[in-house]
Amino acid sequence: MSIRRILNTPRRGIGDRAVGAVEALSSRDRISFGAALRRAETAPGMPARAAASIADFVSLLDELREMSVVAPPEEILEAVLRRTGYLDELEESTDPQDEGRVENLMELVSVAREYTERVELTAAVAEENGETADPPSLAGFLEQVSLVADADEIPSDDPDHGGVVTLMTLHTAKGLEFPVVFLTGLEDGVFPHLRSLGDTHELEEERRLAYVGITRARQRLYFSRAVTRSSWGAASYNPASRFLDEVPEEMVRWERTESAYTTWSGSNRGGVGARGEARDSRADPRKPSSFVGNTPKAAEIASRLGIDSSRLATASELKNDMPSLEVGDRVNHQRWGMGRVKAIEGNGVRAQAQIDFGDQVMWIVLRHAPLEKL
Repeated sequence: MSIRRILNTPRRGIGDRAVGAVEALSSRDRISFGAALRRAETAPGMPARAAASIADFVSLLDELREMSVVAPPEEILEAVLRRTGYLDELEESTDPQDEGRVENLMELVSVAREYTERVELTAAVAEENGETADPPSLAGFLEQVSLVADADEIPSDDPDHGGVVTLMTLHTAKGLEFPVVFLTGLEDGVFPHLRSLGDTHELEEERRLAYVGITRARQRLYFSRAVTRSSWGAASYNPASRFLDEVPEEMVRWERTESAYTTWSGSNRGGVGARGEARDSRADPRKPSSFVGNTPKAAEIASRLGIDSSRLATASELKNDMPSLEVGDRVNHQRWGMGRVKAIEGNGVRAQAQIDFGDQVMWIVLRHAPLEKL
């Protein structure tokens, strides 16, 4: 079944007639479909052009199999995506869903690369201790993926299965309920997704997904976001998700501890929960965090984290590094390109700008943004 799915994807000129001829050969000679592909030119009714395409396909499979014995999994994945033409087809497609598929494939390659780095580190440590360890391999990566998939199976309601954490997408969660639910990545550009920010219809779809996630919780619901995240090999700084604004404030209870203070900045779209900045659960939610720049609180936390506090910027230094923007100004962002400022919120290190980049409108924290005023 798997080989039939990829046989003519992307299109290689191997149509239903050719596939039927291979199936007939497989049935007649009682061999597998894959074995019949290697003898496709002998199949009755096989078009000559399709037989040549099948021969090229089989040759490509053989080359990739040979590569899988010696190359790390990320190189094999990249070779499969490029040499089969599948990635090129997705990148040239105008279907919005194909853009998401490209992102998923790139993430798969990243996961494979992380596996290789982890195994190589383990092997280096083992070598220092006079031990041996298996090198990274495609088989090892697939085994790890299989174990992760098994761990993601949804547990039953049996009390004996208590304490199990299930990681799933919002689409997978439809129709299910759990005592405690964690919704992560509540940032504009992540959730809602970057592609939906400039499209009202897509944004409504994202909002419905958020509703699905929120209503999966029977007892407790936690929101979280990242101030800084690594995306496609570069740091990105996204403002808090606009969906957080839509959670009634009276239904939110802050549970952030003092040791978790950060340099989050923002106006009314804040941290864990629905509004405001990241705060101590005992702090006045109307007051900003004291961990901004090079302050005594910042120095104390930096010390606990092993960071040289002398390298922390002061609030005034941070403010001086930010571009001074007004509504209507034209700007250039290193990642998103040219844009025009539509709105400004907050002051100093907590200043944000709403910028229209043409195909999308985004809120950007000025303190962190690689932004140039034109």
